[in-house]
Amino acid sequence: MARIHGAATAGENLAGNINFYTMYIKTVDMSFTGDLADQSQQNMDDVVNIISLIAQPLVMNNPISVTLDGIAPTLTGAGTIFKFAVEHDRVFERDGDNVSVLKEIFYGITIDGTLLTTSNTEFSMSDLL
Repeated sequence: MARIHGAATAGENLAGNINFYTMYIKTVDMSFTGDLADQSQQNMDDVVNIISLIAQPLVMNNPISVTLDGIAPTLTGAGTIFKFAVEHDRVFERDGDNVSVLKEIFYGITIDGTLLTTSNTEFSMSDLL
């Protein structure tokens, strides 16, 4: 609750320095279905859980199936885009690479039988809000 001039109000506030990230992924179906028994929903949950090891995503979109040509940094063909935001300034940055930590926590793991590597998964960070 915030108290302003003697009046109390309830509310939610986001701080500054919100970082927005995009995950580009091929060969893993991570569609949002809302059905916990559905494999694609489990894959989506796995991705969110891995991100949450470092920072809790505040804002997320439902993953979108797209052709990655011209959208992802280097990946091409059919894939998925997943966007999310965290409230910790440059939490995934190391040695000047804005997404270095994301690469470290994702590359080398397996989701639904697919090993995530540089050949099927990429990340980017957009400007700070």
